[in-house]
Amino acid sequence: MKTTGLILLASMLLIFQNCSKSGDADPQQAHINCDGLITDTLGTNDNGKIYMPNAFTPNSDGLNDISRPVTANIASIVFTIYDENNNVVFTTSTLGQGWLPATGSNTAIKYYYRIQTITNANHKIGKCGELYRLTCRPATLPLSSLTFEDMLTANGFTQPTIESLATCP
Repeated sequence: MKTTGLILLASMLLIFQNCSKSGDADPQQAHINCDGLITDTLGTNDNGKIYMPNAFTPNSDGLNDISRPVTANIASIVFTIYDENNNVVFTTSTLGQGWLPATGSNTAIKYYYRIQTITNANHKIGKCGELYRLTCRPATLPLSSLTFEDMLTANGFTQPTIESLATCP
């Protein structure tokens, strides 16, 4: 009888674990494909790192033109970019490689990224988030919310950007 009760309790927990109120979901996070990402470096003193700017400007000026993660002590990577409909627009498993799309004029397009890496110490780091491809900046998107590759220092995105973006019409 105890076994049946435990099985019933476990089943109920599994069923209710996946329940949520309709207002619980964050619509900004709905498109991000983070399912299955693993990070197992906590407490291991693993020094693997991933830095991912959340904006880039593919205008061929040599500054923040490519969207790519910057890594340290990483042995392998799978980096994927998705559009608003969760369609893959770019993927690579080559460290240092990034996406350089064709540029349109007056565009500010939001994408989503997913990164899964294996560190040199054979641990995993997973990361996902939003990414903006910009030729201009929407007035509703504060410059302070954007991180560009040229802002990266040894301590993270702490340097001011020298990127210059007009406000979108």
